[in-house]
Amino acid sequence: MNSLKTPTSFWNENKVILPFWKRLFFRNTKSQIRLRTPDCIHQNCSGISLGNQSIRSILFSTDIALIEHSDCDAVLAVYPFAPSAKIMKTLIDFSEKPVICGIGGGLTQGPIALAMAQQAEQLGAAAVIVNQPFRNRDIEKIKSKIGIPIISSISMLDFDFKKRIESGVDLFHITGGNETCRIIEYLQQNYPNYPVMATGGKTLTNISAAIDIGAQAIVLTPPSNGELFKSIMQNYRNGLSILK
Repeated sequence: MNSLKTPTSFWNENKVILPFWKRLFFRNTKSQIRLRTPDCIHQNCSGISLGNQSIRSILFSTDIALIEHSDCDAVLAVYPFAPSAKIMKTLIDFSEKPVICGIGGGLTQGPIALAMAQQAEQLGAAAVIVNQPFRNRDIEKIKSKIGIPIISSISMLDFDFKKRIESGVDLFHITGGNETCRIIEYLQQNYPNYPVMATGGKTLTNISAAIDIGAQAIVLTPPSNGELFKSIMQNYRNGLSILK
């Protein structure tokens, strides 16, 4: 599959254009999904197990409109603020699919992260996730208090994966940019039985490379609302009707 030049082009490539009468009468069906998962993910990923479901595609978003219009198997709810039980509850109640809740990293550690992990489980989260700076001793405490999987995001190869595993992490999320495939390859060679999901990158080529090297699930970053509106608004400016 050829590499695409724009960051969101693989979403556009999977867009389905429906006849007018279907757009008019079937607005709430799955055929209206705007953010379609690339076929290579569901065809080639082996999947990770979350909440008795096999998960191959994960949407990295807290935007309920994007979640509603995506066919990804699960949702990754991580954001650059302290974790919020209110956000967790809203996303879990709304999504109707497994939600992975962020509970800590550089900003949130210790007892607060433990409390958020317990709340996430009580609210129905499929798993919790911690960022790379999170302390292993805090993971051990969380592991002793919850029954859902703990995921650790890792963004660099120079990391003590063994200690992370010993602390109780069930799964790795590799988000290393250009180094993602090297990190996955290292894990495959040294910890071959450990489940791995990976951020897919900007192109189908990057996604396929991560799958080929051993990623069992792919995390997809959706286009922003501004990007999605861009072509629509251009049509409006050109005097074109959205129904054409």
